[in-house]
Amino acid sequence: MRGLNAGWHSACLIQQAIDHNHHQETTIERQALRADRPLLHAEASCLPLRSRHGQCRACANACPRGALIVDVQGVTLSDDCTGCGVCVAACPTEALMLPELLDEPMATPSASAATGQRRSVECRMVPEARREAGATVLPCLGALRVGQLLQWVQQGQTVTIVDRGWCRDCPTRGAATPAAQSADGPSGAAPLPAAACMPAADAVETANLWLEALGASERVTVVSAPLPVSLRPAALPPADDAGPTLDRRAFFHHAVQRPAGRHRQVQPMGGNGRAAYPASQRKPSPERTRQHQALQALAQRQGTAVPAEFYPQLHASDACCDDRMCVALCPTTALTAADDGATARLLFDPAHCIACRACERACPHGALTLQAYGGAATVQTLATHARLVCRGCGDTYAATGSPSVDNGLCPLCRKTQSFIDDARRQLFGAGPLPLV
Repeated sequence: MRGLNAGWHSACLIQQAIDHNHHQETTIERQALRADRPLLHAEASCLPLRSRHGQCRACANACPRGALIVDVQGVTLSDDCTGCGVCVAACPTEALMLPELLDEPMATPSASAATGQRRSVECRMVPEARREAGATVLPCLGALRVGQLLQWVQQGQTVTIVDRGWCRDCPTRGAATPAAQSADGPSGAAPLPAAACMPAADAVETANLWLEALGASERVTVVSAPLPVSLRPAALPPADDAGPTLDRRAFFHHAVQRPAGRHRQVQPMGGNGRAAYPASQRKPSPERTRQHQALQALAQRQGTAVPAEFYPQLHASDACCDDRMCVALCPTTALTAADDGATARLLFDPAHCIACRACERACPHGALTLQAYGGAATVQTLATHARLVCRGCGDTYAATGSPSVDNGLCPLCRKTQSFIDDARRQLFGAGPLPLV
């Protein structure tokens, strides 16, 4: 039995190394959540579906119509979805996407928004004849992401968000609150500013805070250009380029073939330390990468460094024993293990960390502590363990204590030895077996 356990453990380490080496070459498949809705979903990138420790509900919390339900069994989309894309902007790993945003039209300068020129952003609710010429059109201004705004600024464009004054009670965002329906705001309060109702306000504010922290003079601006509400359509018009058409037969075929269906039983995941998806399907967050690259370029232009607030801090206590559950469950490859056979190291890359805290929750020894900001840009070694050969099974293991504590045995063999000693003591009153 010990030989089998040792062989299985070694095979897992080899496969883990292979998966890590090839993780950047993997393309994660996106599938429609419903045949009659455009929203696409990549299960392998979805934090709650990767393991039970990925307790993210960002999309469900952001959806203005409450159309998303997220749990370990999957993501459910109701009839209330309008395709506004607010959930896409909220998702930290871009597990959710709209076909019209897949090609990232905002990632590179267009002919009408070259360096030094103005890039205006409009909502698709605005009739084409009333939009600014050459504007980037999104299903909703709430679909804007901070990384996109920073990229545009880094490319030398003057970014302007055009607010038509329709967001307060927009039909794509559900019924407005009584306070929002009243031009005077809550009873006895000051009138609500237009920016408070504009769904891109948080992204604009965050982007401008990063620009201010870098000492850059550029800012993303919001321009109020009201149009008569009578021009606003009753529902969100379809996208000009909605992406590839999904055949209903193909949709239902994928629905039964995908991991959430026939190939994976619905159960809480991650309890045994193994992610629901292999390490080969972990990849850095596209939005996190987008922000980091833009901030690096802007910082270089300003002759400064990316603010420490961008980088999380992760600390490992002496309780770390190289279980590597944190590595297995990290969705963005921020945590990796380096093992040369003699020494094992736990490595942390703050640039890839989205502060989801899955590692912190997953560690069975409570050895990890995360702070969301104030870190450094460099890859850090959180823990180092000498690799020893177990006298019981011959497998290598990470030394976590003094030789007198380990007794030259790996954790599995120590548990087995402890069980045998306890049984001898309770049944026969005998002491522990002598170590050979």
